[in-house]
Amino acid sequence: MKNNNDIKHEFYLHFTNDMKAECFIDFFYELFLYGNTYVVGGYFRDFLLNKNSRDIDIITEVSNQDLLNIINTFNVNYRVNRHGGVKIKLKTIEMDIWNINNNWAFKNNLVKLNENDKLNSIAKGCFYNFDSPVINLYSFDFNTRYFNECFKNRELDILQKQTIYKSLNPTIEANILRAIHIAKLYNFNYSKNTVEYLSSKIGYLEDNFSNSLKRLINVRKEYPKYDHINEIDILNLFFKIKESLNNDQLKLDL
Repeated sequence: MKNNNDIKHEFYLHFTNDMKAECFIDFFYELFLYGNTYVVGGYFRDFLLNKNSRDIDIITEVSNQDLLNIINTFNVNYRVNRHGGVKIKLKTIEMDIWNINNNWAFKNNLVKLNENDKLNSIAKGCFYNFDSPVINLYSFDFNTRYFNECFKNRELDILQKQTIYKSLNPTIEANILRAIHIAKLYNFNYSKNTVEYLSSKIGYLEDNFSNSLKRLINVRKEYPKYDHINEIDILNLFFKIKESLNNDQLKLDL
C-alpha cells in the first residue's frame, strides 16, 4: 500500500505531466502567487484508483477577477457560468475552476470553512463521500479520509446530515443518477442518510413531474458518463427505496 509521501510524489508527476502536455502548467505557477489551489473529486480520485480522467475540478483562493486576468494571458477557450465558475477547455482535458468563496456549501454557510484545515473543510463540502478526495496543488498535502471510509465500508454516504444542506442542493436529478452510477459500478451499499435523501427526492419528482422515470431519463441525456444507466436501473432504485425505508442500509442489485 502506498504511503502519503508516495502518493504526493506520484500525483505531482501525474498532474505536472498532464499539464505540460496541455501546455498549461504555467497557469498554475501564476495561481500559486495568489494563494492555494486544490484539486477536488474525480481527477484525484481517478489517480488513486489508477484510472484515466479527462475532467479536473479545482477550487482556488484566487479572486474571480484575478483568476480571469490570469486566464486571459493564456490562449485557451473558456466561459464563465452564472454561478461564477470558470470552465476551461484544453486540448484533451476540461477544467472547472471555482473561487473557494463561491463553493456552494461555503457560500450558503452550510459547511464552515476552517482556515486552519481547509483540506478537511473542502472534503466535507462535497456531497457524496465517494467524490471527496482533495489535494493541495502547491504542497501536495491531501485529505482522503471520507473517500477511504467509503471504500472500507462499501457504502455511499452523503457527508452532511443536516436537512437544509440536502434540501438546498440544486442538482436533484444528477444526485439520484450519480447514486445509481456509483452503486452500479462499485457494488456499494447506501447509508441510511443516502436512502432517506433518495426517498425524499424521488417523492419530489413524483409530485412535480407527470412521469418521474421519464424525467430522470431526460436528465440522463445531459450526462454522457451515465449512459450505462437504463430504465430498469432507475425502476429498481424506486422499488428498493420504497421497500427499504425502515432499513439502515440499502443494497442495490443492479
